Amino acid sequence: MVTARVEIGRLQRRLWERQKKLISASVHGGSAAFRAYEARYLKATRGYLREARYSELLDAIAQADLVYVGDYHTLKQSQRSFLKLVQRRWPRRPLVLGLEFVQGRFQPALDDFLAGRSSEARFLERIEYRRHAVFDTWENFRPIFEEARKHRLPVVALDLIGDARTTLSQRDAYAARRIARALSHAPGAQLLALAGQLHVAPAHLPAAVARELPVKLTSLSVYQNCEAIWWALQREGRELEVETCVVRAGEWCLINTPPVVVQQSFLDWIEGGEGPLESSHPETRFRELARLVARFLRLDGKPFRTALEQVSVYTAGDLSFLGPLRKRGFSPAEIQQITRQILSRESYYIPRAKIAYLANLSVNHAAEEATHFLRHVVSGAGEEERGLVDAFYARALEEAYAFCGSKIVNPRRKCPHAPEFERLLRGTDPFTRQVARFVLDHVRIERGELPRASLRKLYGSRGSDLFNAVTHSLGYMLGERLYYALATGQMLKSEVRELFLDPLDEEGEAFLTYLDLSKRLACVQLPTRA
Repeated sequence: MVTARVEIGRLQRRLWERQKKLISASVHGGSAAFRAYEARYLKATRGYLREARYSELLDAIAQADLVYVGDYHTLKQSQRSFLKLVQRRWPRRPLVLGLEFVQGRFQPALDDFLAGRSSEARFLERIEYRRHAVFDTWENFRPIFEEARKHRLPVVALDLIGDARTTLSQRDAYAARRIARALSHAPGAQLLALAGQLHVAPAHLPAAVARELPVKLTSLSVYQNCEAIWWALQREGRELEVETCVVRAGEWCLINTPPVVVQQSFLDWIEGGEGPLESSHPETRFRELARLVARFLRLDGKPFRTALEQVSVYTAGDLSFLGPLRKRGFSPAEIQQITRQILSRESYYIPRAKIAYLANLSVNHAAEEATHFLRHVVSGAGEEERGLVDAFYARALEEAYAFCGSKIVNPRRKCPHAPEFERLLRGTDPFTRQVARFVLDHVRIERGELPRASLRKLYGSRGSDLFNAVTHSLGYMLGERLYYALATGQMLKSEVRELFLDPLDEEGEAFLTYLDLSKRLACVQLPTRA
């Protein structure tokens, strides 16, 4: 019998193969030198030695003199992971950062920015960011620079922009000279470098640095989300639990993002720039993800296929759908609610208008709204007025089903749970504290520790930001447990399918369904995350 987890893996693999062909058709092949360079990286990352805990990686980093972290430039999680490593490890010696983000010739501009002698705008102007940046990733890198400024960490600019004849090996040699020079000015320091994933293979940048150094230093290469390793873990049913792997001595791989999501970040860049992809790409992706979730749950019958042809998909770059809504019978209050969600950068499916709005081009947003669409179509749920309590739990269940559907596409997607809301409760923003308090109170109600009457005020706030935020949060938490129950065989796919088909149109049904699911899923273990 094929388990749900295996079936999800097969669907992801098919999507990955399809996107791989799309990328290949959109990007010119590299030179023979590039193909040889890439082949060395692929050979180095075709398998792994053993699984490991994140804490083991931190211990290994603390013992190394030089740490090279692989960057997939268009994937925000790559830069976040590097920042997390910088923040998590603090050996008792000086720390230097190396970034491929800035060309070496602009080191004075970088030093001025870190010292506060130059504004952000002036810094970007001096490094000729708009002229030379292939990928517009400043927003992703800003937190790294903020961390460096906060702790007064030196940052070495590593990149070399040459001409068409400049090879990756020549760029390695240039970066190596700059790293060696920086370490000569900071004896005993540790250096953490973030460079393109192919660069950090030991035969590339690490070998070039070793040739430049007068003494042998301990180095460590940290790849991120190597495709061959991800698929190997998935074949073994371990892709959800594993945080990192030892590839071999001195080489590690972080596992935090599925290959389909990594690919999509690059496709988004092509779509946002002047690449050859068609302008309907977000709509194409929405339809593809809706089909993927529908096929998995065996909900891809004729009603779904017909509705899929009729749905329209809009993004933040096109809000032209707002005007015609008035002519389609939407009240000013309804349009105001839709506008508020858009302004809060929330993706949104509008059933009556058959419109999906994607606040950004992330796979998570697209998959979540595609699942909202699927759920609405197959359940046949109307938009009749519900009682206060049923409205609350119906909204939470809709969020749960949509989040579960998005995890079929991206199993590594995460959401806050009680410990995170406990921390938010101590924050400074009053609204965030209020949301956290209601969420935590509801968790206690589910455990039988508080009477449900304590949430009467929240039930009556239907349509408000508070109502939406709390049902959103509770739904995400329930949806994550629903996914892991499905993936681990604690819940059958047929049972999840029945949840999607249920319109929840009987009085009290949404409330009872939520409580039943919450009780049943309470014992589902979520993978630990560092």
